[in-house]
Amino acid sequence: MELKRLIAEDSKSALQSVRTTYGEDALIVSTNKIGSKTEVICAVDLLPDNEPFVDDPTTAEVAATAQSAETPPFSASLGSMINSAPPAGDSGLASLVADIQRELLELRESVVTHVKDNPHELAPQPEAETGASLNERSLRQQYANLRAMPLNEQRTWEGSHLFFGRPGAGKTRCIEELLRVHANRPIDNPPTFALIALSSPSCDTEQANEHWLRLARVSQKYGAPCAQAKSHVHLSALITQLSGAHTVLIDTQTLSQEDLQELQPLLDNHNVQSHCCVGADFAPPASASCSAPSTIVTRADLAEDLTMMFSALAQSKTQITAVASAITCSKPKD
Repeated sequence: MELKRLIAEDSKSALQSVRTTYGEDALIVSTNKIGSKTEVICAVDLLPDNEPFVDDPTTAEVAATAQSAETPPFSASLGSMINSAPPAGDSGLASLVADIQRELLELRESVVTHVKDNPHELAPQPEAETGASLNERSLRQQYANLRAMPLNEQRTWEGSHLFFGRPGAGKTRCIEELLRVHANRPIDNPPTFALIALSSPSCDTEQANEHWLRLARVSQKYGAPCAQAKSHVHLSALITQLSGAHTVLIDTQTLSQEDLQELQPLLDNHNVQSHCCVGADFAPPASASCSAPSTIVTRADLAEDLTMMFSALAQSKTQITAVASAITCSKPKD
C-alpha cells in the first residue's frame, strides 16, 4: 500500500478524484479541510513498475452516475461494512462476507498504524512554490554544479574582470586561486594574467599601498605583472596597455554604490566584466547588498551552513557564476 494525497474544491469532488485517479479499491484514510479546500489521504495498492493505472470504463460510468447524488464518504461505508453482521441465510455467503470484513479490518488497522508511524508523509505541502523559493533552489543547484569544478573551468575568464565586495570577502584570494588553477593546468601555454590594484577614492595612501602590496605578493608567486591604479583615468590607461596580451584581473578595495556607478561607463567602454564577491561565511545582509549580474561565492570551504546565504541571494535575484575557496596552494607547479 502507498499513501496518496489529493486536494480538491470540496469533499464530493475530492472523493470523485480519488475514484477516478486510483479506482474504487482506494481506501480513504482521512479527509480534512485546508482553508477553503478539502484534503483527502488515501491508501492504494502499488502497481508493478512501469505499469500505468487504467481506469475501468464501467467504474468510470458508475462514478459519473454517483456524482449526481450525495453519497457518504467511502471510509464511512467501509466502517459500516466492517461493523455490520453477515447475512444468516447462506452459510457460504456469510463466511465470505466474514472473511472480507476481517481482511478490511486488518487493512484499515495497518494503514492507521502506518500513518501513526510516518506522520511526515501527511505533512501539508505548499500548493505552489513562490518565486523566491524557486530562485533559491536554482541557486543551490548552481552552487553544487560549480563547486565540483575547478575555478578556471566554471566560466570563461577571457578579457578583463573586476572583483568587488566588502572588506575580507575574499576578492584577492579568488584571484589567487584563479592564477593557481591555471598555473597547475597540464597544458603548454596557460593564459597570461595581469593584475591591477584599484584604490578606492575614499581610502588614504597607506591603505591603498597595503592593498597593492598584498596583490603584488600574489603576482610574484605566479609571475604575473601587477600595477596600481589610483584613479579612473589611470585604470583606463592600464587596461588599454595590458588587455592586448593579458587577461586582466582588477582587485578593488571597498567600493560604494556611488563609486561603482561612476566607474560603470569606463567598464562598459573596455568591456570589463564585474563580479560581486560574497563570502559564504558572511552574514546575510552583506550578501543581500550584492546587485551585480555576476556573483562569485568566495570562502566556500569556510561555511558550515549556507541556508541564510542562499535565502539572501534569492531575495536579491542574483546568479552565482563561480565558486572559490579560501585555501590556496603555497607554491604552483614548475
